[in-house]
Amino acid sequence: MKISIKHRISYGEADRLIERYYDGLTTVEEEKRLHRFLAQSGLPERYQPEQAIFGYFEKKKRKPVFRIQLYIRWASAAAAVAVVAFSVQRFTAGKYSDYAYVNGVKITNVNEVKSQALASISDVTTDNNEVEKSFENLNDNELMQQQLDVFSGLGE
Repeated sequence: MKISIKHRISYGEADRLIERYYDGLTTVEEEKRLHRFLAQSGLPERYQPEQAIFGYFEKKKRKPVFRIQLYIRWASAAAAVAVVAFSVQRFTAGKYSDYAYVNGVKITNVNEVKSQALASISDVTTDNNEVEKSFENLNDNELMQQQLDVFSGLGE
């Protein structure tokens, strides 16, 4: 029983195929045979330039490898960060509450805070006379001169 290896070529035949390759006369099958020959290790030094050429083309043909493990690591890290952020927000959100200080006393009842706010708003006067008096003071030149004298004395 004889086993023949079809893609094995002799050095002479390899030289002939390399010559035809540089002349642009090789077929696709001949280029494949030449590529398989040049992909071998332990070839004489005279084939190194061609090995470099075919090796370059081989590297260009390779598709980028999709590494799922890397993406799984990044996804798990992102998920862990999301869980921690959600947990921190969830457990710290309950610590804050609505309150107000009225006369130095902390009031946490929302309805009582609203009623206190409404009571303080009703204490604000809406008397038009008070507003008119304020405008009159703006037009009072004597009052303005007194205030300017006070401020000009501060700069000295």
